[in-house]
Amino acid sequence: MHVSDNFRTTGDLVRPRISAVELPDNGGCPRRNGEGARLPRPRSEIKEGVSGEMRALAEFLRELMDGCAITQKDLARKIKFPEQRLSETLRGELLPLLNVIESLVKATVPAARLPMMLKRAERLHSAAETAPHAPALRRSERQVETLLAEKDRLFRDLDALRKDGALLVMFLMRVIARLDRQVRDLATEQEELQSDHSKYTAQLDELGRELWRTKQQRERASQKLETAQEQRADAEQRYITAQLEIEELQEELAKLRAEHGVAAPNSSDEARSNGRPEGVADLSDDIDEALAKIDVVLHTQAETIQRLSEHDDDATAGYPSDNRAASEHRLRDDEPADSRPEAASAEDVAAPPPRTTAEAAGLGPLHVLRLADSLWPRGEHANLAAQMERAVNLQTPEEIETTGVLLKGLKDGHDIHSLLRSVLNRKKRHPPAPAAQPPREGPPEPSPLAGFLALTVAAQVGGVVRTCPLEDAPDTPQRRSPTARSLIREQRAGALLVAGVHIATLSLLERQDQRERLVRALSRGRSVRLTGARGSGRTTLLDSVAEEVSGLAPDGVVRLDGQGKNALELLYELCDVVFDLEGHRIGAPRLRRLVQDIGAIVVVDDLGFGGPELGKLLDATPECAYLVAATPETPVPPAESHVEEVHLSPLSQQACHELLRRSVGRELSENEVYWVGDVCFTSEGLALPLLQAGALLRYREKQPLPPVAQAAAPVAALASRVSEGARETLRLAVALGGEVPHQWQLPKLVGRSDAAVSVAELIHCGLATVVGTRYRLADRVVAHLEAEGYAEGAVPRLRAVGVHYASYAGNPAVSPQQLAFEAPAILSALAGLATPFKESCASVAVQLARSASPKFAAAGAWEAWRRALRHGRYAAQHQQGAVADRAYFHHELGLLSLCTGEREPARAALTAAVTLHRSLPDTAGAESGRRALALLAERRAAEPVATTLRLLPLKMT
Repeated sequence: MHVSDNFRTTGDLVRPRISAVELPDNGGCPRRNGEGARLPRPRSEIKEGVSGEMRALAEFLRELMDGCAITQKDLARKIKFPEQRLSETLRGELLPLLNVIESLVKATVPAARLPMMLKRAERLHSAAETAPHAPALRRSERQVETLLAEKDRLFRDLDALRKDGALLVMFLMRVIARLDRQVRDLATEQEELQSDHSKYTAQLDELGRELWRTKQQRERASQKLETAQEQRADAEQRYITAQLEIEELQEELAKLRAEHGVAAPNSSDEARSNGRPEGVADLSDDIDEALAKIDVVLHTQAETIQRLSEHDDDATAGYPSDNRAASEHRLRDDEPADSRPEAASAEDVAAPPPRTTAEAAGLGPLHVLRLADSLWPRGEHANLAAQMERAVNLQTPEEIETTGVLLKGLKDGHDIHSLLRSVLNRKKRHPPAPAAQPPREGPPEPSPLAGFLALTVAAQVGGVVRTCPLEDAPDTPQRRSPTARSLIREQRAGALLVAGVHIATLSLLERQDQRERLVRALSRGRSVRLTGARGSGRTTLLDSVAEEVSGLAPDGVVRLDGQGKNALELLYELCDVVFDLEGHRIGAPRLRRLVQDIGAIVVVDDLGFGGPELGKLLDATPECAYLVAATPETPVPPAESHVEEVHLSPLSQQACHELLRRSVGRELSENEVYWVGDVCFTSEGLALPLLQAGALLRYREKQPLPPVAQAAAPVAALASRVSEGARETLRLAVALGGEVPHQWQLPKLVGRSDAAVSVAELIHCGLATVVGTRYRLADRVVAHLEAEGYAEGAVPRLRAVGVHYASYAGNPAVSPQQLAFEAPAILSALAGLATPFKESCASVAVQLARSASPKFAAAGAWEAWRRALRHGRYAAQHQQGAVADRAYFHHELGLLSLCTGEREPARAALTAAVTLHRSLPDTAGAESGRRALALLAERRAAEPVATTLRLLPLKMT
């Protein structure tokens, strides 16, 4: 091998030759050669004791580093190898992998010599890898002894630690077992506490209901006492007046007798008959007889008033007279056992003579029912179970079936007398078989339960109604939990929210006195009617009062919308809020029994009825206190209902200024203050016109103030200033009679993506208002907009709305409850389309009615179902060739009347449907109508045990 003079050869390795002159001592600075190049720092020597192969490899690597003049740190960074491990490799303590050695060779050897050096490195690495390794360090015998002693000590410590660890494990296991027992005990205590908490909560809830019921009954008793006292005072006044009149009549009679020479009344009959003319004698006798009768009547009335006063004084002491729990408690404590009435005596229901073994033993169906009615309320369930077990062993299959029917009705809370009469009628129609007859083979067929109906509705085919079997009969509805009711309230409140828009509400002004008066009356359990003109702020005041009294009644506050609804609809909505009907439509008798136990504060906005109907609503819910809002045109409540009247007075001029300032959001200028004074006069102190006037001020920017006449009727001016999307929404609402569809439907109906936001704009302007769970144009807005031409193009809009809602209702993904939210807009569209404009409108109305009515029925919105069917029938009558549609609507109306107990309308509608189906011909439809007529005849012949109706799952085709 040829090398230059600066290198010397040592075996196969080449090492640079560096003289002492080239390595000067520069005071600790990096060593450099004569030309200024940096030299590598000296490394530690190779460890003693390593094998020869490892030493040869280490020397080879060290010479490579010396030949390229690179530092150990730079080399480690270059080959991406840890510097510490590289140092150990250079000292012969570590044998790295071959790829590390190859990387080091490539980094330090020129390209011309690279293959040769790689082969050399591979050969040295292979030799070092296969050679036996000698210990790197040699230790003395003393060091070895020290290490062995240290090893023994470590093993002893390890044994001690092992023993201590075992003891510690045992201790920890004992602690864990003790903690486990304590956890189990605590869990048991927690369960007991939770059970006690649930029991105490239920008792507290029951006490709260009883307290509320007692408060209601005390209020009714005080009202009755006030009425009785007023009647007593009036009767006493009449008594005194009658006494005075009698004395005057007696004085006049005495004068007449003196003038005609007639004897006194205490004279004998002969003297009177001889001493006066015949005509005068007859007149005197008549007068005496009339005065005597009057005196007797007056004394009788006085005694009655005295007894009534004593009765009222007794009734107000202690428990009220109509407190059922207290009455039963006093009856059990005070009356002897012999004088307590039985559940159903023999005089009430005449039972047939015993015909079977069970009846002879006193365990027939009627006996079991009497036992259940007497033992179940007292909690003697074990005794009742034992009696029923004896009865089942003695009864025939027919009697067992009848017993099951009766106990099912008793569980649902029906009257025992009606149940007894029902079973007697069943026995007359189906007398039991003689005891000598052999039993029938196989199980008996379960008979349907009278009064329970199963209804199936569909859009394309007529509905089907049938008697509901006993096993499918609905149980007594359960009360909704507070969490479930809160979730329902949140869902209904969410239906009014507009995405991304905050609808601000103005606070009350000058309504604090009325608010406190309403809260005081409701706290006492009295019902109140809030009377005020439209736009006077009744709804805002109702919201504030409802929030204040939310925790008074046991069932909380129930908000209802009374616009266009009667008392029965409000009762159904009240029952649906408090009870979970689970897809059932209960009948009127059961509805009355359920609502009697509701103790809530019912807030009804826009109530449209009064008089006797309002009295029926109050009487049906004796445990509820009502807060209703109505206009002055609504009939007043009956006097005997004792409903307190609160009138909303107009706002003062100062309150009008403040309301406008808040509406505008800034201080008013001097000219605006004078303008507001005139507006307050023309608006008569109503809040809605002032809100609209404030919107005019917001929209005017730098324009002059609008005239006062325009501010008095600002609808047209506001409509011209709102956005185009809001104007399209106004045109659609005018076509629908003022109804504003829900905001999630507006973009498709209006054709604009910003249509939903326009609802908030209309609310801020006072052109729309909240009605229940929907929006509607404010009072008199529709008339003003129609005068401005917003009703043009109403027919095409109605047709588009009808097509959209027909498709929406026919979508299986849309639930009946979702469609019920759209009921007002759908019914308004049907009312407009059913008018015979054109045949195309009638066909759209028929399609919409057939698509929407089944889901209205399934959602329990039966009044909407009835109106949709009537609109569809009217539209089908004005459409050529719509015989099948007419038959469908007649059939559905017949089923509706059948389910609600209206027999004559049901018979007429079903008969018409059968006739139309035969004319098509449609044998299936005619057969369905005949089955419904047969069911109607059976229900007429039988006394129903219950009137609950069950809605089966909706079938859409």
